[in-house]
Amino acid sequence: MRELAGADPRMVVDFGCGLGALLRRIASAAPQARCLGVDIDAELLESARKTTADTGLDDRVSFVEGDASGWEGPAPDLAVCIGASHAWGSTDAALSALAGLVEPGGWVLFADGFWERPPTDAELASMWEGTSADDWHDLAGLTDSAIAAGLRPMRVEAVERSEWDDFESGFLADMESWLVEHPGDPRADEIRARADAHRGYWLRGHRGLLGFAYLTLRRPVMSREIHGTPSPHAVPLG
Repeated sequence: MRELAGADPRMVVDFGCGLGALLRRIASAAPQARCLGVDIDAELLESARKTTADTGLDDRVSFVEGDASGWEGPAPDLAVCIGASHAWGSTDAALSALAGLVEPGGWVLFADGFWERPPTDAELASMWEGTSADDWHDLAGLTDSAIAAGLRPMRVEAVERSEWDDFESGFLADMESWLVEHPGDPRADEIRARADAHRGYWLRGHRGLLGFAYLTLRRPVMSREIHGTPSPHAVPLG
């Protein structure tokens, strides 16, 4: 976060921002930045707006409902995409789109899943319906995909298993707490089934198999030398 804030971003767009927690952290660390969150979930965005107003950041942090893959808003010098590559259909497509959206010289904070090792057919069958070995790269392949999209990796970090467990437990805790407090609610059976299915995907499926990585990336500055006019900022190599 300090590295990204130190890059002096002026326009930050978080694609798939959810409740906007990360966007608010960036705004707090980079007081010069205007921050915009994009998500298709109107209910989450309403909560994000309320929390942002309560923290006094709503003069610089705003939210818009929309599909990231159709983004036609301002070009960011910091683009954020945490676990939202599916908005473009695949990891490769997301990285390619983000590389084209961010300003030359700008930054991309990208996080996505990766295979810790090749999955077996039995393991795939224990995960979400339709999961295939082609859904994610391994960590080296994920980094290669970013490079192929035209971005350069400044930092590659994978979360520890304890962090992954903490995330999954926290995700399920909201549903479990609700079920404990509302066992007779008409919605209880549906929510219980959803929680139990998700726990199965995690504990019987992807735990120890699917990792999660954060890539800090930069788009190279476009030199006018490419078009025959040397850039005054170009650095000679060799």
